Amino acid sequence: MGDPAGVGPELCLRLLQEADRGILPYRPVVLGDLGLLERVSKATRIPLAERHVRDLRNLNSARVEPGKIQAECGRAAGEFIRAAVEGCRSGEFAAMVTAPIHKESLHQGGFDYPGHTEMIADLLGVRGREAMLLTSEKISVTFATLHVSIAEAARTLRQVEIVRAGRLAAEWLGRLRGRPARVGVLALNPHAGEGGLMGNEELSRIRPALEELRSKGIHAEGPLVPDAAFTEHARARFDVYVAMYHDQGSIPFKMLAFEEGVNVTMGLPIHRTSPDHGTAFDIAWKGIASPSSFFAAANLAARLARGAAGQEQG
Repeated sequence: MGDPAGVGPELCLRLLQEADRGILPYRPVVLGDLGLLERVSKATRIPLAERHVRDLRNLNSARVEPGKIQAECGRAAGEFIRAAVEGCRSGEFAAMVTAPIHKESLHQGGFDYPGHTEMIADLLGVRGREAMLLTSEKISVTFATLHVSIAEAARTLRQVEIVRAGRLAAEWLGRLRGRPARVGVLALNPHAGEGGLMGNEELSRIRPALEELRSKGIHAEGPLVPDAAFTEHARARFDVYVAMYHDQGSIPFKMLAFEEGVNVTMGLPIHRTSPDHGTAFDIAWKGIASPSSFFAAANLAARLARGAAGQEQG
């Protein structure tokens, strides 16, 4: 259900509306707090399909204030995620879709993670083997560093992280699209470092990573000059980009695919997706949040689960 004070609850209500009409090719179950969903349903006038809700009863819904950072909401959101991971690991659920969380609330609630990606990987015992992918029909981006400052991203950027992100994305998109993926690896510095005049990360880390990706049979090009890498002509050459830091990849992605983009955690033993946006506290509980990205995330999760089931049967 995500952070109770954000748009997650109303997005869940929208999805359950679709489920109640019998038009979804899958059966969603919302792990959340029924009392909170009832409050949001009343505030937004979105009907509540109660039969699709698993009430964890872990929240005093009367105390929740929409649009505000609250430790209780962070704790509840973390517990929703943990319950979903456990359900996927046990085989009860085929995939999980996480509604938006607020990282500060999550921290105040006792969960010391920079985001969903790291938390879910840790719960599954694969921390350090995961990578985040933002994907859509228009553009896909993965990340060599993620929820760290720009200064720390430059300091901690490593060849192994570039290779892992590029390899996971190539494998994941290759399976999804049925053909080898073309990977574009971005530079870190302006003008791709100009041969070391503007930084040596391209020479010392990114070029060796490219060589390693190619040695694994992956079509990889770079280091790409970031300010020219996302033109329409350039995008036609690549299925996925490897960004060196968070905003380098997420800004162009959200400019091009905000409504339909999906966040995927690669490298997990389960299927996990989420919308590509945050809690949108400024419009929470107003019934105006677009469900497009959330629906896209749910549809992709179902597609991944069906594909996995088909492979097992085959």
